[in-house]
Amino acid sequence: MAKAPLKFFGNTIETINHLKDSHSLYIVTNGVTETQQRRIAQTNFNDIFDGIFISEQTGYQKPMPKFFDFIFKEIGEDKRTQTIIVEDSLTSDILGGVNANISTCWFNVRDKKNMTAIELDYEIHDLAELEYIVD
Repeated sequence: MAKAPLKFFGNTIETINHLKDSHSLYIVTNGVTETQQRRIAQTNFNDIFDGIFISEQTGYQKPMPKFFDFIFKEIGEDKRTQTIIVEDSLTSDILGGVNANISTCWFNVRDKKNMTAIELDYEIHDLAELEYIVD
């Protein structure tokens, strides 16, 4: 996975570049630190994102609330009420946001049906839609 070429969905870079000036942006990911760091290094995200949190480094994985507790200890607990997690996995990412008591946005790029009991706050199919939610 660390050597696989990265593919971005339409409007990814444009949306991130638009939001970075008015919002704090973080990468929160499960995985092995070395692999995730190599993948992130293939992008210019180090200059865009305010921080990167990898489960192996935190000692916890999404959907564990302690993963998010670690993050908010680092960035400030006061940011919890202003945070939204935007992810594609209902069972780790969105459930993690629910467990951490933060707003959730399911990036449902493949137009799947939510067949779980997980309740989310928002659902988008294109990242550009995120701008209408957070602005």
